[in-house]
Amino acid sequence: MGNAVFLLHGWLSDINDFACLLPFLENHYKHIERITYPGHGPGEDYREFSSLLTIELVEKTFEKLSHEYDSIDVIGYSMGGALAAYLASNFEVRKLILLAPANKYINFRLPFSKIKNLIKIMYALQKAIIKKDSQNKEVLKQRIKHILQDDFISLRYARDKYLKSNFRHAFRNFRELIRYVNEKTIEIKCPSFIAWGRLDQVIPLGSVKFLYDLCTNEQKILKKYDDLSHLLLLSPNCDELVQDIEKFLVEGGNS
Repeated sequence: MGNAVFLLHGWLSDINDFACLLPFLENHYKHIERITYPGHGPGEDYREFSSLLTIELVEKTFEKLSHEYDSIDVIGYSMGGALAAYLASNFEVRKLILLAPANKYINFRLPFSKIKNLIKIMYALQKAIIKKDSQNKEVLKQRIKHILQDDFISLRYARDKYLKSNFRHAFRNFRELIRYVNEKTIEIKCPSFIAWGRLDQVIPLGSVKFLYDLCTNEQKILKKYDDLSHLLLLSPNCDELVQDIEKFLVEGGNS
């Protein structure tokens, strides 16, 4: 029967959240399950997004996969991360990957984290210039470039997604969904990898710590990426994250 992987995209997003992972997944899984939440498909309206219908779709899809494949890995991003944690707490998941899971949201500490990180990089850059360390200087310049690049992409994403009509309806259902899955996510027993960017504009560190504490398996990892924002796999600077995900999925064997 083989193994399957179930991908759960973010709120007001789509399956392209995982585009850079697909070549690896296609080579390591018999089946890749990709769903689109109600109201999130091409030509659909945010008024069609429903917390209850979304949870029902996710549960029914997982149950169907469990009858067709030997084991299922689940990867969730943002709201999809909250849904993935809920599945792992209530169903049999082989391995779980949570990318900036939105069990808690609105990162009020972002401005301070971003300023602190930029000051740290700028200080290191100044030292490299003084020491005439051209190699390190270029690396630091690239880090600053990638941070600014992420900000630009994030602003464009917010313009395209969050400023559409019926946003309030979608956000109300988003909050209902998060409230429901948080109540039902009690313990996560499977091996888990949780990723979070220190420059995340939306998800606070408390969200990933909350889920990490629910993980009771010895194989659990929480990794924080200094220069990544909420974009994570959508960032041009996600190579390290992709490598970490691939390593986690193949550890212990994955046919």
